[in-house]
Amino acid sequence: MTKDDFHRYLGYFNNKMYDKMVPFYAEDVVIELPAFSLEGPQAIVDFYQDFHQYVREFVEANYLVIDDTGIAVEMYSEFECLRDYPNEKLPFRKGEIRRLLNFIHYELADDKFKNVRVARYKQYS
Repeated sequence: MTKDDFHRYLGYFNNKMYDKMVPFYAEDVVIELPAFSLEGPQAIVDFYQDFHQYVREFVEANYLVIDDTGIAVEMYSEFECLRDYPNEKLPFRKGEIRRLLNFIHYELADDKFKNVRVARYKQYS
């Protein structure tokens, strides 16, 4: 996985090109978010297809380090809630805007995301 590969993945994510994101995931990928986890490529796609109907999300890598085993990134995330999101684990309300700084670690297996751990560092007002 190169920095160009990772930035291409972020472009697919920001442009809601879910089918282009799937090849980046190992079959048994797990994403550990602060409120819950997602297991498997289809669960990830299903979640974001639903979530993005309610919330416009944009991500940007600020600092990015990659080696053969993983990726460490400081990620800026911005969320604009278009309508109330009905998932109690992520209470977003229409009109709400959140700007967050996250630390994300991507464990790689055969150049694919195997385990992704997200930690919130800072919320901007």
